[in-house]
Amino acid sequence: MTTYEAIPIPGSQCDLGEGTLWDERSKCFVWVDVFDGLVKTYDPTSGDISEHVYKSMVTYVGKRASGGYVLALGDSIALTDGNFKIEREIPLGLDFKVVRTNDGNIDPSGCLWVGGAESIQGSATGDLFKIDGNFNKSIHRKNIHIANGIDWSIDRKMMFYIDSATRKISRYKFDSEKSEIVSELTPIDVSDVTGLPDGMCTDSLSNIWVAFYGCGQVRNYSPDGELLNIVQAPTALTTCASFGGKDLKNLFITSVKDYRSPEFAFDPKNDPYGGMCFEVELPISGKLDFSFNA
Repeated sequence: MTTYEAIPIPGSQCDLGEGTLWDERSKCFVWVDVFDGLVKTYDPTSGDISEHVYKSMVTYVGKRASGGYVLALGDSIALTDGNFKIEREIPLGLDFKVVRTNDGNIDPSGCLWVGGAESIQGSATGDLFKIDGNFNKSIHRKNIHIANGIDWSIDRKMMFYIDSATRKISRYKFDSEKSEIVSELTPIDVSDVTGLPDGMCTDSLSNIWVAFYGCGQVRNYSPDGELLNIVQAPTALTTCASFGGKDLKNLFITSVKDYRSPEFAFDPKNDPYGGMCFEVELPISGKLDFSFNA
């Protein structure tokens, strides 16, 4: 097992960074600042960072097959053009007093999976739902606390999913042609790790890279749960990770400012890195995200 050190990306600090995406079309790293309603982009070649402002929270950003992006906005999803301008918004019928959207991802068939986050701690009022290219919504898991990482193996036969509060990584057999969960496998228990499992991605070998909110690490597991590698960031509240860069060997990581969970902070009175994005070059390549069929 090897430990790698992630370095901060200058100018990338935000409040609550999440929703990582590598966009091979623009060759930029994309992420969201959830409660400030921002989508941000970082060009590794120039070092430029840009931001796009929305009137609501933004909890997820993904690619559209027809160009542009799909966003989760708390109680709706929105389709944008290539400049992040909203072209269409589709309500999801969620009650903010009960639940809102959180993380998501797009499956091999081009369907968007989005999970809910409970508004009252411990209420488990969230669902994991799927939206197809015709905007039909179907619920696939209920009683969720806070839905986070979702991704699929390279052979498309396994789906990984995280409800952070459970402190485990769920694994499912998956039918990619029908875009459906077939059966549940034994989850990966990560209750021995400080903090909560948050966002995640899979690499070109189907191994998973899970950001832990509380120890400043992205931990790399095999599909069966063997710990393979660790990426250490200089701040505690790491939230999400995606592979990107020219050869998909750069891991980009988001984080949150310490005030949101000072009990986990390495140094809550003097942490210049909370809320920043980080980058590390690895000897392992990732894979590109799929695109939403809309």
